[in-house]
This record gives sequence, structure tokens and C-alpha cells, in this order.
Amino acid sequence: MGKLVNLLRGYVELEVSGAFPERLLNLCAQEQTRFWHLQWIDDATFVFRVYYQDLDKVRALAERALCVLAERKRGGGAVAAVNLMKRWGFVAGLCLCLLAASVLSKFLLVIEVTGNETVSTAAILSQLRRVGVRPGAYGPSIPQRAAANDALMGLPGLSYLAINIYGTRAEVIVREAGETPEVLDESVPADVVAAEDGVIEDIEAERGQALFEDGAIVSKGETLIAGAIDLREPEGAASSGYLMVRAAGSAIARTWRSLEETVPLTAQVKEYTGREVNRYTLKILWGRWEFFKNSSIYDSRYDKITKTEPLTLFGIELPARVVTTTLRGYTLREEPIDRDEAETRLRDLLSARLDRLMAAGGGEILRTDYVARVADGRLTVTLLAECREDIARTVELPGETGHRVDAASAARDGK
Repeated sequence: MGKLVNLLRGYVELEVSGAFPERLLNLCAQEQTRFWHLQWIDDATFVFRVYYQDLDKVRALAERALCVLAERKRGGGAVAAVNLMKRWGFVAGLCLCLLAASVLSKFLLVIEVTGNETVSTAAILSQLRRVGVRPGAYGPSIPQRAAANDALMGLPGLSYLAINIYGTRAEVIVREAGETPEVLDESVPADVVAAEDGVIEDIEAERGQALFEDGAIVSKGETLIAGAIDLREPEGAASSGYLMVRAAGSAIARTWRSLEETVPLTAQVKEYTGREVNRYTLKILWGRWEFFKNSSIYDSRYDKITKTEPLTLFGIELPARVVTTTLRGYTLREEPIDRDEAETRLRDLLSARLDRLMAAGGGEILRTDYVARVADGRLTVTLLAECREDIARTVELPGETGHRVDAASAARDGK
């Protein structure tokens, strides 16, 4: 550890000669001037090392001791620093580089968005650009909280947005808003109709008049619960018309669904030609410089692979990026696919579709059957499913809720 400290502080190796050179050693000890690496050459001469900053002090002590000093060599950090200070061009360039690194590292290069699923990253970045958060912007000048609030106002799909800036990187954390519950307008009349064909097992009317009983067969589109309630009077009395309400209720029915998916029995497979073209682009802040020429590979199909690497100086990330784009040319050829594998994949797709349909209506699957057939080079798989689900769907009617007089009564009153 002592050697490392001596090296960092810098040292001067001196050759001391005189009638009584040991007097210099005694004076250094009295003045608490540190020395090391002492080597006697003869009775009147020795060599030792002292710190570079103590050189003038040791020279004064040598005069008091009537000794002659001869400098043999210098070394260490302090000496190197003094030598560098004499090279003004190097020092000025180093200072400019450090200044550029410290200033340019404040400009944003990367904006990372996390926490979004349904709201696209592109939409969030576009809104952030409108409030001044974009690549090339000066980070310390961005009011993070105010910019986050302004961006959130333009993104109704989000409930929370925060911006954290770390040098050249801006981290944007978002939380998506939950689904807003549908507000039903009770002033609008409606019927409850059947969404699918089926056999009713249980029908319940919360509002309105049920038109079918349990065990009835209904077709898709038929009215299950009417929003018009007939106000019947005693026999012989005048009709009181009917009451319009927003019908509501459920109709659990047994249904039979048929879903179908098809796929060709051949697939196009990539076959790489071996031709590759590399394109290099330098991005500095908002500037962009491309170092490539047009290539004939653009006349064919190709894959594009992009790799972005940041530039650093002394471990500090600079506001510059080198983008390498590799284009790999390929052709397409037809290859047959495995029929069993294709059928399995189609079955999985149909099963997933049926699960989504049942999840939307809170239904259950009672039985499933699959039928596969091949025609014109295509494989078609049909799913036949027996289900139990709520087939009630609300259909709004024109007008408003309330009491109405039917057309026959109105005609009689007019007479």
C-alpha cells in the first residue's frame, strides 16, 4: 500500500555526496521529511527518494548539511501530471472531451416504456413527443411531473404515467386504466333477444314480459323478453295500452355451435441465398448519417436484422448510436406440411375460439366433436360443440320508456 501511495504522489531519486552526508538524513528526520529507498554507494555518497513536492525543501536542507544533490530520475503520478500540463494541446483536448461528455450525456437518446399492454408504445411515444420528451431533448430542461401530467391527459387509456430521466435514458412507467363500466340509459326501451339457436332450460325476466317458457325451442333473433308490457283491463273495459320498459333478464339454453378453420397443406419456406449487405448509420442527437450505397439485394426478398450500439467515452455514454442493419437475401419454396400436425394446430385454434365465446357469455362446454376433410390442397377442420350458455342479448328500441296507448285504442279515441 505504501508503494502505491508513493507512486501516486510522485517521487524524485537523488544522489547525495559530501563530507558528512548522514547529516542530511538527520535534518530530514528532524523536519519530518519522508525518504525511502536508501542505498549507500560509499562512505561519502548515498541514493534515496523523496516526494516530488518535498524537493525544494530537501535542497535547502542539503545546503545546510554542506552536501551536493544530483537528480537521477523522477517518476509517479505528480510528475506525470506536471509533464502533461506542459502539453497544452493535449490538456485542452482532454478538457474539451470531458466537457463534451458531461454536456452531451444530458441529452436523451433512449426512451423506454414499461407497463403497457393494450395501449401501444408508439401511441405513448407520439404523445410524449408532443410534450417535449423525445430523443435529442435536453434532459435537465424537462419538467418531469408536468410533462407526465400533460401526456396523461392525451392518453385516455392510461390511469398513471411517470417519467424518470437517468442521463441519456428516459424511463416511462405507465399503468393502464380499467374498463369503464357501461352505463345503461333506463329511459331507452329495449327487448331481450336470443343470440343463438337453442333450447331454453331456464328463463328469468328481471324487467319486461317473458314470451317463452322452459323447454321452448328458440331461433337466433327471436324476442325472449319483451320490453312492452300489455296493461290488460277487466273484460269489457277500455284498453289501457302498454308500458314500455328496458327489458332485462337471462335465458340459459342448450346450444349447438359449429366453428371451422382451414389451412393449405403446403407452406412457403425461406431458403437463404448467402448474400448479405451491411448498412451502417450514425445517429447523434437528432442528426442521422448513413454510410452505405444502394445494393441489388433490394430487388429480392430479404430479412432485416438491426443492431444498435451506444458510443462511450471514459465509461460515459455519449448521445450517439451506431446502427448496423444486416440484410439477408432469400427465396421461397413450397414444402408439404405434416397433416396430423396441421390438424392438431387447427383443433387448438378452434378450441381457443370456443373458449373465448363461452367466456364472453359465462357458458360451459358439454361435448365437442371434430370433423376433418381435405379438398383442393387445403385441410378443413370443423368443431361441433354442445354448450350451455346465456343467450340473452339486449336490443334497444326507438322511443322512450313509459306508458303508451296502442294504435287501435288511439284510432277509437280519434273517432
